Amino acid sequence: MYKAEIIAIGDELLSGDVENTTTPFIIEEIRSLGYNLIRTTTVGDETGRIARAVQGALGAAEIVVLTGGLGPTPDDVTREALSKAIDRPLEFRPELWQEIQRLFEQRGKSTPPANINQAYLPYHAQAVPNSVGTACGIIVEHHEAAIIVLPGPPHELRRMWLDSVRPYLERRYPASSLDGQQSRVFKVYGIGESEVMERLRHFLDATRETGVGFGFYPRAGEVHIVIKAAGAEHETEALLDHLSVSLKNLLGTDLYGTGEDTLPARTGALLKERRHTVATAESCTGGLVAHYLTGVPGSSEYFRGGIIAYHSDIKEKLLCISKETVDKFGVVSEQTAMAMAIGARSALEADFGIATTGIAGPAGGTPELPVGTVFLGLATPDGQSASKILLPRMGRGLIKIMASKKAIDLLRRYLIEH
Repeated sequence: MYKAEIIAIGDELLSGDVENTTTPFIIEEIRSLGYNLIRTTTVGDETGRIARAVQGALGAAEIVVLTGGLGPTPDDVTREALSKAIDRPLEFRPELWQEIQRLFEQRGKSTPPANINQAYLPYHAQAVPNSVGTACGIIVEHHEAAIIVLPGPPHELRRMWLDSVRPYLERRYPASSLDGQQSRVFKVYGIGESEVMERLRHFLDATRETGVGFGFYPRAGEVHIVIKAAGAEHETEALLDHLSVSLKNLLGTDLYGTGEDTLPARTGALLKERRHTVATAESCTGGLVAHYLTGVPGSSEYFRGGIIAYHSDIKEKLLCISKETVDKFGVVSEQTAMAMAIGARSALEADFGIATTGIAGPAGGTPELPVGTVFLGLATPDGQSASKILLPRMGRGLIKIMASKKAIDLLRRYLIEH
């Protein structure tokens, strides 16, 4: 079985300011192709570290995928690092430079001189077309391995992978050597990896002799569990079906979905099934809850709208929160979170209202309310509630991501239980 490794590049990924959504996508693609994913790594924007990560991956895997660092700015050093790792000079490709200039012309803009860096590729490398951005991808065959480099923006990466990279891998590393392996993915929210392992401890012990493989992959607030089995198709399918039932019973409502499911999509499906609607009122998350909910195709059937109430005046004017509530309890409080959720539900005429208010940092924290303190509000036809979560030692971006997911999960659990 072919082995693969993924290297995600970017200081913003290491700091937690940006959620890494490309690695999970590539992991699912690698698994669907039947390859053995041996490692995922995140590396900052430093040429030497990236080069060493590539060289280490080449010693262990036939397929090495790098993401990020292909832009035109000084901190985009992936090309140089790859050149150093495989000892091949960068060469200028006039056709790529012409394509970059054409793209800017179509946008009615002049081409910045710095973008010429994106027209350089390692010697004998293959360019991967990018129909929506200026950074082409790179495929380099090095000895028996293939190195694939793609830009970081998820919408660019996904299209390039599906249009060019996946077909290349299917030809270059065909599935004939996969021995009938099948896999299932289970997605958990609300409990950490150690708690998942503890809950499944006896289950894992009981299945040890079946030859089934288990993988546990933490995400931002999530744990993805992958089970793999190989053998005759009907036998493997039956075994995975049996194990799936056991897993679902053990994980309960902490299991939000399987396969390609996402937390917003599953929550949206529950709203749609019950013919309910939702509205949002957001402060510290700045519209990210609404962004997640509306990222699901067909969300207009249940999403009424959202209000980003960042300033106290907006909370009072648009969400009808009393000045007394804000003065007495503060803008970051259970009472204000509940009032925001009630205000969103009322103002936007929805069945449910969800709200966020907190301190995303890096400044603004106090001993009583440190950075990472977030209050979530939920207004329902039956009443309202609020909960407090603490997200310490995280960057501003990751705090917003984690708080937004938690808010959506509060609604999901309510819908399941009622």
